[in-house]
Amino acid sequence: MGCFRIDLTSPLELLFYGLSLLQAYRAVQLAGMIRRDWTGFRQPPLTHHKMYLVEEAAFLLAIPPSVIVHEYFHAIPIWGFGGQVVNCGYGFYWGFVQADRLFPPAQDWLISLGGTIGSLLFAAVLFLLLFKNQSQSLRYFARRSLRTLLNYTLIYYPVFSAVTFIGDWRVIYNFGATPLLSGATAVAHAALLFLFWQANRRGWFEMVGHKNQGEVVAFAQLEADWRSNPHNPTVALNYVEALRQGGAPQRAKKALAQIIAQQPTLAGAYLQLALIQTGGKRHVPQTAVKNLEKAVQLGLDTPGQRATAHQFLSQYYLDTGHGQLALQHLDAAIAALSAIPELKRNVLHTAQLYHLRSLAHQRQQQHGQARQDADQALALAQAAGDQKAITFYQREIEMLHGPNGRR
Repeated sequence: MGCFRIDLTSPLELLFYGLSLLQAYRAVQLAGMIRRDWTGFRQPPLTHHKMYLVEEAAFLLAIPPSVIVHEYFHAIPIWGFGGQVVNCGYGFYWGFVQADRLFPPAQDWLISLGGTIGSLLFAAVLFLLLFKNQSQSLRYFARRSLRTLLNYTLIYYPVFSAVTFIGDWRVIYNFGATPLLSGATAVAHAALLFLFWQANRRGWFEMVGHKNQGEVVAFAQLEADWRSNPHNPTVALNYVEALRQGGAPQRAKKALAQIIAQQPTLAGAYLQLALIQTGGKRHVPQTAVKNLEKAVQLGLDTPGQRATAHQFLSQYYLDTGHGQLALQHLDAAIAALSAIPELKRNVLHTAQLYHLRSLAHQRQQQHGQARQDADQALALAQAAGDQKAITFYQREIEMLHGPNGRR
């Protein structure tokens, strides 16, 4: 537009530029990483590493061009109403345009709304260009970038305008000046938010990641088996587990809702639901605790399932200061794992349970038992030969005993 300049006297503008430059630096690094392995990035399968790169790219690489389109769609109605753009700014993840005059309320509303229309059009075009691409990675980018751009346009920016009183939405929702236009926008906005929420809840923006092509084939067969025989509890739970571990929790929840409706006493379904509810959170939420307790009450089929359920319950009680309850669940978890044949037992999982029980003993001021469990966790890590775990448990023992050999 030929109007760009930075206002060095505006602390807020300088702050925005500084934060944007940091993000832009990360974006350049990410783009370089993808470009160096462009062929591998595009080829199947869609691995968890590629999914991580796409998640980053959906924000760092998709937002900057959408901001350019957003600002031009402000400028177009300004020019259409006979005005000129006298100042503008672009900071990769934000921007602005300034007209040479004030406009009547209805025209000002359209100028402000124009940016959002441009952002939505950009999101739609980017998605349509890529959602049928042969590359799974690019198809996944189409879905995740659409989700990110819709979230940025329909939720983040309106909230930002409401909190800071800066931005287009304070003009779009100026009901005193444009009651009918603002009201119509509110209805359309609510409808788009509802559709966005539904699509997100149904897992429409998700795809399933795999380690190798063999897993891709196995998952396709598992999905076909589940669709042909959804009442088979083993197939159903294996399918949900594959969805959850593959990075599609909403699709897993949708499948679980169907499974629980058909088989309300299937304990493993409630365990899977609890694992989804806990995923990505530092603490086990109360909703997950209810499902874990229900799973235990109904009776989980395998020792591994029972150990997992009791472990998460113990973590909840540790976090909430109920050391004795945590100990009870950890005892049950360790007992469950001991029922698994030694050759099939996950040694590091067992070590983690002993470590957690050591923490629970510390909460109860039972330092002797705490030391025994800490030593057992270290011994198991050493048996597994996992240096990272060995270092961690050695550090925990040092902290337990303090500089003089006893805490």
